[in-house]
Amino acid sequence: MYLLRISFRNLFRRKGRTLIISSILALAVVFFLFMESLMIGLMDITFANITDFETPHVEIGRQEFFQEEEKGNILPLEENFIPDETILAVVEEREGFVAWTGVLDFSGEFIAGRHQYPVRVRAINPDTFPGVFKNEEYLVQGEFIAAGEPGIVIGKQLAEFFDLEVGDYYTLRFQDIDRSFNTMQGEVRGLISVPHPEMNLGTVFVARDQANAALGLDENKISRLMVRLEDRGLAPEQAGQLEEKIGGEALQVRSYREAAEFLVSLEAWGFIETYFILALFLVVGAIGIISAVVLAALERVKEIGMMKAMGLKEREIVGVFLLEAAGMGAVGGLLGCVLGGGIVFWLAEVGMRMEVLLDMEGLGVPMGDMIYGAWNPLSFILIFGFVVVVAVISSLFPSYWAARKDPVEALQYR
Repeated sequence: MYLLRISFRNLFRRKGRTLIISSILALAVVFFLFMESLMIGLMDITFANITDFETPHVEIGRQEFFQEEEKGNILPLEENFIPDETILAVVEEREGFVAWTGVLDFSGEFIAGRHQYPVRVRAINPDTFPGVFKNEEYLVQGEFIAAGEPGIVIGKQLAEFFDLEVGDYYTLRFQDIDRSFNTMQGEVRGLISVPHPEMNLGTVFVARDQANAALGLDENKISRLMVRLEDRGLAPEQAGQLEEKIGGEALQVRSYREAAEFLVSLEAWGFIETYFILALFLVVGAIGIISAVVLAALERVKEIGMMKAMGLKEREIVGVFLLEAAGMGAVGGLLGCVLGGGIVFWLAEVGMRMEVLLDMEGLGVPMGDMIYGAWNPLSFILIFGFVVVVAVISSLFPSYWAARKDPVEALQYR
């Protein structure tokens, strides 16, 4: 307790120095909490947009189909399949299973007036599709796809590109299973506006019974079996188990993370960048702590000699300096957590516009106009402890240097 009182008194003996060093550490804490909240929120929204509108938690299809899709080639109709009862039974037995739906994706050209645009046509079963995806909830005009009825649903962005409204006519041109060109024509049935730019511009929805007939395919053929779970955190494990049971040369099972490898890499690099900049802040703070301890030792040489003459051991004197450094870390960490908490609260409740950061749509990231942060209470505890530990470790060497001074020489120091 005596050493603690000495350390506390010395901590505020040079208030300016303590405040500067603590402020540097506080900036490191604020930056880390802000960036981590931003990254967690960004990736949470991004992956939610993927699983809600494009690729569900788990998808099953032929490996060649996925490979051609990743290469950006025309989606191969010959790689479609009919899921048998055994596959469906295994899927429904999965932990956290909610629903499944089969979709048929194929490449086509959307034509309206004199203009045309390459699109992915997603042929769906209107009865099972809403159980897996939320596209219908974002209908802004008209009606959604209905079984046995013609017409398409397109994104509002694609409609604006062609200056179309509900009821206007369209043409879809594509190659059927025999590699012959065919078309589907009719009226735009509805418009959707989802927080996924690629789905708003590059995807057209049509009833599967209409599409399969036009493509010359069996009415039960699909290109993907889409599976929704209670929690997307279950997806990697459940996809692995499904791969063991039904995967192989014929079919491949993958989670949404495998289907979005670019985003997974972006997530990893984002956190690496955050930790790197945090490390730079802490290095500057550590240098400041080392300088502060050295200066404190030079200013208090006689005091150190007096403590040694009074019988204090080297480890006790080291403890005084370590407690002072820990105090600087604690002040900086506490200040940073308070300020960081305020920023995270603002980010989580108010959010910020994407253009403030960068063009995420240009990067191919499925994001809307706004991004919101996320709370991670454990991070506040960890970063506070980490800053204190860094402060203590930084002061070890100069503390031992100060404690080893000869008491006689120290008392005679001028």
